[in-house]
Amino acid sequence: MNKLTKTIVSALFIVPVLISCKGEGRYLSIGEPCFVSGFPAEGIPKQIDRFHCDEIGLQSIKVVDTLLFVDRGSAWVIYSLDGKRKYGECMSVGRGPGEFTYSIPWVRSCYFFHDRDSLFVYTPEKHIRCLYELNITELIAGGNKIPHIVIKTDNINSDCWAVTPCGKDRMLLTKADDYYTSVQRLMYENDTVTQLSVTRGIDEVTINPNSDLNLITKAIRYNTAADKFVEAMCHLNQINLYSADGTEGKTICVGKKLDDVSKIEKEPKFSRKDTYTTVEAWDEGFGALYLGRSKIDVQKLLSEKSQIQFFDWEGNPKYLVELPYQVSAFDIDFNNNVLYAIDPKDDKLIAYDATEIVKALRN
Repeated sequence: MNKLTKTIVSALFIVPVLISCKGEGRYLSIGEPCFVSGFPAEGIPKQIDRFHCDEIGLQSIKVVDTLLFVDRGSAWVIYSLDGKRKYGECMSVGRGPGEFTYSIPWVRSCYFFHDRDSLFVYTPEKHIRCLYELNITELIAGGNKIPHIVIKTDNINSDCWAVTPCGKDRMLLTKADDYYTSVQRLMYENDTVTQLSVTRGIDEVTINPNSDLNLITKAIRYNTAADKFVEAMCHLNQINLYSADGTEGKTICVGKKLDDVSKIEKEPKFSRKDTYTTVEAWDEGFGALYLGRSKIDVQKLLSEKSQIQFFDWEGNPKYLVELPYQVSAFDIDFNNNVLYAIDPKDDKLIAYDATEIVKALRN
């Protein structure tokens, strides 16, 4: 167990901060943050012989219905969840119709939805300023595998750090301000862009002009059932939750003290910690992948473990998993109680028994 795990009490506590985080420091907190001092359950899941993936260069994965989407960097590959059938590939780089200019989108960041008895996906292409749509059901039946444009707008452009589709006509745009000192969260809907009221305060938090804006970047996901976004900060020890309509939100901190941006930006980049590296969202809740190590730690081989912290949509901690390697991506098959994780060092997709995790999230 790493230091974070050792300090966690085996009980469920979310303690509101009694002292304001305002003052001389700079914090990306939505209101007063909630401290998480314990998880009600934790464990090391058992590896199972569930899925064999021969793809090389694994980047991300996504479980949808009975399908597993594997992103290998050069294309998406679609498998049946039992791993016995490979339906083919989609998404490619090029200059033709439905192709991506420089790189394909991470499958875990895209928006999957059902319509007209079919499964569809929306994928952003910032460089030609559009949102693509692809009928996955038609693709796996042997039909068209080339996505087509459904939204074309100058609001999607190379200045967007992230484009997060969250409906058939809306998306969250993450952009740097004109001076590259803050990150703006903007909702696009019906070709109109507005700032979310609940995130206005953290959007106004700035870093020094000579600092690195990557300090306040994050991994972000959206869930339709909750109609909420969850973002896990890459270099700060916090997770932000907020509704898509901008009316409610909160900040969660696993630990005793929220990181102060003004202090972190003074640290050498080499010693700054990679805290959360990715996050995944489901109807039952979300999971945030915690590393908590710096590049110095990696060089010294001080940290070869990672945690997945599971919460419900109210921000209540539900379960803690620790794995003996640095996971790069994960997802859960809730129908079969399987946790899939990518081990980037060995370039392997590993399956685990997720029965206890699923039970905790559903209780």
